[in-house]
Amino acid sequence: MDITILRKWAGVFAVLVLSATLAGCPPPPGEGEGEGEGEGEVLPPPTTFAPGIQVSVEEVVVPMDGRVEVVLNITDQDGNRIALSELSDARLILAKLEAPAPGSTARYASYTTRTEDPDGIPNSGDEALQADYDGARVSGLSYNDDGTYTYKFAAVLPEDFDPTMSHQLAGQFQRVYFVDGQTYKFNLIHPFRPDGGKAVETRDIVSTETCNKCHTRLSVHGDIRREVPLCIMCHNGQSFDGQSGNSLDMAEMIHKIHRGVGLPSVQDGEPYQIVGFRNTVHDYSDVVFSQDIRNCTVCHDGAAPQSNAHLESPTLAGCASCHDRTWFGDPFQTPEGFTNHTAGQQVDDALCAVCHKPQAPAVAPILEAHMLPTESPSAPGLALDVLAVNTVPVEGGYSLIVDFIAEDKNGTLIEDLSVLDIVAATVAYPVPEYEVNIRENIQTGFGGPQGTLTSNPDGTHTYTFDALLPNSEDTFAVALEGRREFEFRGESYAQGTSTNGLTMFTLAKGEVEARRPIIDEAKCNACHDEIRFHGDLRVGTNLCVMCHNVNATDVTRRPADQLPPETINFKDMIHRIHSGEDLTSDYTVYGFGSIPHDFTHVRFPGLQQECSICHVDGSVDLPLPDEALSTMIALDGEVVEEVQPERAACTSCHDGLLSNVHAVLATDPQTQVESCAVCHGPGTEFAVDAMHALLP
Repeated sequence: MDITILRKWAGVFAVLVLSATLAGCPPPPGEGEGEGEGEGEVLPPPTTFAPGIQVSVEEVVVPMDGRVEVVLNITDQDGNRIALSELSDARLILAKLEAPAPGSTARYASYTTRTEDPDGIPNSGDEALQADYDGARVSGLSYNDDGTYTYKFAAVLPEDFDPTMSHQLAGQFQRVYFVDGQTYKFNLIHPFRPDGGKAVETRDIVSTETCNKCHTRLSVHGDIRREVPLCIMCHNGQSFDGQSGNSLDMAEMIHKIHRGVGLPSVQDGEPYQIVGFRNTVHDYSDVVFSQDIRNCTVCHDGAAPQSNAHLESPTLAGCASCHDRTWFGDPFQTPEGFTNHTAGQQVDDALCAVCHKPQAPAVAPILEAHMLPTESPSAPGLALDVLAVNTVPVEGGYSLIVDFIAEDKNGTLIEDLSVLDIVAATVAYPVPEYEVNIRENIQTGFGGPQGTLTSNPDGTHTYTFDALLPNSEDTFAVALEGRREFEFRGESYAQGTSTNGLTMFTLAKGEVEARRPIIDEAKCNACHDEIRFHGDLRVGTNLCVMCHNVNATDVTRRPADQLPPETINFKDMIHRIHSGEDLTSDYTVYGFGSIPHDFTHVRFPGLQQECSICHVDGSVDLPLPDEALSTMIALDGEVVEEVQPERAACTSCHDGLLSNVHAVLATDPQTQVESCAVCHGPGTEFAVDAMHALLP
């Protein structure tokens, strides 16, 4: 008999034996008595099993002793009861929603707190209060006859407890499923009023789904806490870091983390740090936000009911978290390095909205202050589009002629290209995997075109490339790039083209071949807002790959003492940049002016194993299509390294020595054929999707 079949039936037999054992151990509901909270309780008979964990609240009761009791349904993903023995952790926290101070927003205040004393010396000045979970944890759970559980808080409510206020119960639960050994997690969120009132208010400013556009799945504190409504239960105005003195309030902490390297305090040389569990220092001073920090709608996007709170109720804490060198105190006591608030001292949030309304008329409208320069009225706008492509056979190859238009933001034709800072065109071939690109300036502030530019009477333009195309049946691609300068609030800015006019063509005007779909630019834009690089000149990933092809390296800008060159092939480069600080080897690319760009400090906000963050369905499956080419690194015309396409894709993230050796051994040395799909193809034991699957 096949050994695989034997293993399969052995596994089934083991599960049946374990199921029967567990089902027979505890008496059925109603036939046993509990022996105290969490000890000797009657367990539900687990006659059916499924992975996962779901928790819901049946009832919240406040008994005479002030120790809140919560009746819970705890089941697997199919609704089957879970035995207490499978719960590895249960932590609950209860908080009231305090009425907002004038001009501010309501915040939670936890009934369960602790005092952090970093040095362990009482009254040494580093003590700090922090909201925390209730101390009972799993021992606070007892099983009820109807199959539910009751959790009894160890903490006692204060004497001034007000049952008419809105409250929120939250918690984290973990279940170790005996069949697959996986730990399943659940975050419980339950707003309520202890008196049973229906008018329950919440604090709901940023949604978890919005955060997960960049973060894939919020995963903090050991991948246990995944929901924003749970985060704000501890990260509220009560909580401070005793060692750094920084507030742990969500509004202040998250703003500072996301601004990171751009914080005025960081630029003044003061790091932004939070000291966490076991005195681990978390330094966020090198965080680089993936787009313009002024784009508040990245997080405040309307998905949460109160997502306009930053516009309707601006606060000192919220604003000063980004503008942390603005002094709102006594202007005669301004600390060194701070700038006084224009309207003078502000003791609370009551007057903030007087000047800082969302938009005009107001003294200092919020939307205007955070306006991106390219979205300002003074930004002229620019759009470049290809109208037609023609090729003419000449001696030595084919001449390429491109008809195009340039428009401003109103759709008005720009007839004089000299008003633009630069216009250029790139042609790349062959499709579907580019190997060669030719870039020529059409119009620059430093001189005329490399080829021939004609501005036509109808406002269009025609450009004839200086370089010739080879005689080929392949598909070619051409795209445009450009930018123009403008003034905004006394400073000079550049605005790039909003379109690149990518056009595929063949010399014989036959059917064109599209480049295979690999990534979805809309997914990139979820974090980056817009893919735009190289001084705002180039927009869109379909233009990026034309230059960042399999043969591209930084050799022309890399200093001689830093050779050999580094690949800048889009696949390898983007994988490595996004791996950043998780790389085991250096990835430094030399750019314009021979400036080194060290990407080994990049902090990717998402979960890297989730390839669908960037990739379209099926594009990472093995084997890769035949048109996927090796990454080539050459020096002085000689190839110094060839990395086969599947190895390049995987080892640009898994860049350790063993991973590379593994990939090399899976490649035939004579034919260079890769056999990765044997083990990592769809349906195999070590398939890409299986190896990259997120833990529960």
